[in-house]
Amino acid sequence: MGRLQPAKLAAMEALYHTEAGAPLRIGGLPDDATRTTRYALTIPHGLSWLLADQADATVAGLEEFPRNNWPEVRIVHWSFDVMVFSGFAMLAVAGWAGWIWWRRRTLAEHPWLLRALVAAGPLGFVAIEAGWVVTEAGRQPWIIYHVMRTADAVTPMPGIAVPLVAFTALYLFLAGVVVALLRRLFLETDETVSPASSA
Repeated sequence: MGRLQPAKLAAMEALYHTEAGAPLRIGGLPDDATRTTRYALTIPHGLSWLLADQADATVAGLEEFPRNNWPEVRIVHWSFDVMVFSGFAMLAVAGWAGWIWWRRRTLAEHPWLLRALVAAGPLGFVAIEAGWVVTEAGRQPWIIYHVMRTADAVTPMPGIAVPLVAFTALYLFLAGVVVALLRRLFLETDETVSPASSA
């Protein structure tokens, strides 16, 4: 990414200025006006290490690109942080479960681990969606990098709101039908299972 889409990389790391020994930034509040990132946790030389395996490698910042070619820095940076946090959280829970299994050969007797596994369940979907936001928002304003801008690729279609509303209404109706059918099936199953029959 540092070679093919350097502006996206700079937005992911909220790197406004080209730096030798660029730090890795976690969190923080990117500010395009002052070109700073406040309250970020920084790992010195971290981005340079990741990009070039050298502590003092130079990493291009957003200042190298025209302002109208910048992605939306806050959205890209925060989405990247959410994606990475979700991945590390799932890795930590998996490591915890592996350690307990190695020590005790059972997981069912550890309620806090079970709670953590339930809480970590949605994180895979969160990571996927956050990564999609990084990919799509990070390539803006280009739909084809340095060839065509997104604004030039939009096909004007008058009356687009009509099919949008129609499809949204259709899917909401179908969702209601599914919920009603599942509820009815659940209630019928619950009525057929009695203490006498289950015994």
